[in-house]
Amino acid sequence: MSLVAIAEISATEAPMPSRGSAAPALSGRMVTLRFRVLSAGHRGLEALRYARRAMLREEWTRGALEGEPSLGDAVFTPSDVSWSVPSEAIAASRAKLEELVARANRALVEMPSAPRTERPA
Repeated sequence: MSLVAIAEISATEAPMPSRGSAAPALSGRMVTLRFRVLSAGHRGLEALRYARRAMLREEWTRGALEGEPSLGDAVFTPSDVSWSVPSEAIAASRAKLEELVARANRALVEMPSAPRTERPA
């Protein structure tokens, strides 16, 4: 069975947006983290989606902690993950993605295999 994994591709830094002000932001910078989804296959991608939905429900239910990056801001494709976060939230973002992968792999192990069709003799 192929388990889900991600590998960090890059982390690029940019000034934090000023949120409607013409003045540049004085504190913090945004970093875009990019990851490649590895060894997923169809079942792995489904497990990743399942784990992501569960984590988002938990986040929406309990609310985000101060300075905690929201998994809802991460952009997922079948092959990549891109997530722009404040520079001080990089470690928390990486930890959240590690938890996501761990949950996806647990879900993948627990997922029933596709039913086999029996051929008439």
